[in-house]
Amino acid sequence: MNLANLEEILLEIPIPKPGLKPAWTPGIVLTSSKITLIKLTTDEGLEGYGVGTALGENLNQFLETVPIPLILGWIGEPFGIEKIMKLLRIAANIGPRPFALEMALWDLIGKICKQPIYKLLGGFQDKVKAYCSTAELKPVNKMVKDAQDAVEMGFKGIKLRARRTNLSKDIEVVRAVRDAVGDDIAIMVDANQAWGHLPPLWSVKTAMTFGKVLDKIEATWLEEPLHEQNIQGLKKLRETIQTPIAGGELGNGIYFYRDLLVNDIYDIIQADITFSGGILECRKIAGMCEAFCKELIPHAWNNGFAIAATLQLIGAIPNCSWLEFPYAPPCWTPEVRDTLLKDPITIDKRGYVAIPKKPGIGVDLDWDKIEKYRIN
Repeated sequence: MNLANLEEILLEIPIPKPGLKPAWTPGIVLTSSKITLIKLTTDEGLEGYGVGTALGENLNQFLETVPIPLILGWIGEPFGIEKIMKLLRIAANIGPRPFALEMALWDLIGKICKQPIYKLLGGFQDKVKAYCSTAELKPVNKMVKDAQDAVEMGFKGIKLRARRTNLSKDIEVVRAVRDAVGDDIAIMVDANQAWGHLPPLWSVKTAMTFGKVLDKIEATWLEEPLHEQNIQGLKKLRETIQTPIAGGELGNGIYFYRDLLVNDIYDIIQADITFSGGILECRKIAGMCEAFCKELIPHAWNNGFAIAATLQLIGAIPNCSWLEFPYAPPCWTPEVRDTLLKDPITIDKRGYVAIPKKPGIGVDLDWDKIEKYRIN
């Protein structure tokens, strides 16, 4: 069985009014979600699918530079993951990260083998706890209401955003949410400082002040409190506060994560299968993390198909205790986030999400909606 065709499908899915205002891009209102869907077809008619990053990058630049026939010829048959990664690693350093291709290959491999990917890569767990990953910097009362609603839905963890112009407001939010949900609910906080290019920017002193507040409420982790290249600042922060520090979602490839681990930068590593090298690369990163006695809790603020692929990784590894479950009502709900899927990804009453057990990525695409929102 050989690969016969590669197609890039671009989608634009509307986000309900008033639009999403992500904390990581201050001042920007998202009114639509752009998705790149890759379709690989074999000479026997079997299809595999992959999606791009949460940023909605398309792969035109890559596909124009490296013609599709060359890609198909280079890979040959669907099991050539390591072969295609030689090409994708180079491409990721000069343009959009093209790891949707790797995801589509794994979808094919699972379908050929008639197994979900996680069974082929280790088969460690069939379900995982989900934490509600918020997106916006809402006022205290609205943030408390969202947190209480999340607990009512079954979530056992909530990730808040801390990027307000006044640090005291961030502190007020985390204290109010802890008081509202009680001590049994995990609270994570994301400062979104790793990019380091949009204000407000945190100093080490600011991160320490906030971190000591998180120590008192026994937060589960503080995410991206400083620019990812502020190595000494991150180390100093870890020495000063008790709350674990998480990060690494924007990294690319095993060498980047090797350096994070060797230099002991973070307590928790957050590689992303669409950013960091694909499913197999993140499986390797998880193994390195395990050797350093650290968890890999993947970044997964993305659409439903990417979350399903992330679940396949999580199901295969022994050092992951949480799934990031993007949920920011009323604009970013499973119905919007998972538009590509016939059935949205949901949590059960105990706060767990099941690893999809159908072959490949394990979910079914809704082609009526794909055609409706297709823009190419």
